Amino acid sequence: MYTYEEFDSSKVDELVEFLTSEQWKFHGQEYPTEESIRENVANGYYNRDGNRTFWMVEGETKIGLIRIFDLEDPICLFDLRLKEIARGKGIGRQALLWLCNYIFENYPHMIRIEGHTRCDNYAMRKTFYNSGFVKESYHRKAWRQNRNLFDSVGYAMIREDWEKNTITHVEDNFPY
Repeated sequence: MYTYEEFDSSKVDELVEFLTSEQWKFHGQEYPTEESIRENVANGYYNRDGNRTFWMVEGETKIGLIRIFDLEDPICLFDLRLKEIARGKGIGRQALLWLCNYIFENYPHMIRIEGHTRCDNYAMRKTFYNSGFVKESYHRKAWRQNRNLFDSVGYAMIREDWEKNTITHVEDNFPY
């Protein structure tokens, strides 16, 4: 069983330890620095101005982090990070289900949740699919990381699908 605890910016050392303890291959900054993390916390990146961040906890161990942003808009985005030991076990799906419930239950103005990943992040792509998110976009050379450009893939969960527990597929058969 997993619990979700809101990040407390006064406990920045825990966040520094979590983010600097391993590689985040499919995130813009693979190796965040202590300095950049502390600066982001001070600037409200994690829990101010439409941003909220939650720890995903198993027992007493923090195994994941979910940062939600653009909560003041009707369309929000998120960043999900799981520790290496937690990957490949279906935990990401549980995190996305929790995320959808949390957002749609607490933000009545929210109409959709969007997520984007690198095209070669097959685990996350499968997680989106298994969580009911619909693939809506493919962007060529749109993900800049380490002086390289990767394709990215965009997924979304719309409120109506969440409410009805259904999946509305994109119907676009036009070649242009």
